Amino acid sequence: MKITKVCCQGCGADLQIDETIRYVTCNYCHARLEIVHDETITHSRQLDKIQHTTDQLAGKLKVLELQNDIEHLDREWEKFRNSVLTRTENGQVSEPSSAGSILAGIIGLVVGILWIVFWTSNGGSPFALVGLLFIGIALFGMKRGCDKAELYRVQSYRYSSARKSLLQRLDQARSG
Repeated sequence: MKITKVCCQGCGADLQIDETIRYVTCNYCHARLEIVHDETITHSRQLDKIQHTTDQLAGKLKVLELQNDIEHLDREWEKFRNSVLTRTENGQVSEPSSAGSILAGIIGLVVGILWIVFWTSNGGSPFALVGLLFIGIALFGMKRGCDKAELYRVQSYRYSSARKSLLQRLDQARSG
């Protein structure tokens, strides 16, 4: 067995180790050391510094992962949001609302009822049945619009909650 002298990276003390030793603790400063056996030289490397650097890199990696998660969440939200936004003829964009659906449905119901009243008072023409079509479309539109508004509300809440949670975790990761 070959005995080699190495210097402790913590306190500078001389340590004598054999070639089979891979890790050692300094008897003087209690630093944990890795013994590196290269082809030309044997030396020690302080493990606490390596662990500290590893911890720093892990922290930075966690920050990057959380930032990536936030960006992914934002992209998915924008994709969903753009799919359910309501656009007017002049290009204005608005979020879906139950009130708008109900208002449009009431207008459709009124038109359907007036249509039926008009045609039945003029001899009961088969055109009066078109009023039932107006009423059916109005009811379907109200239901569909209210469902769309509720879906948007729920997804908006989920997005906000998830984003808030990720931002809190990001702040914790940045602070250490």
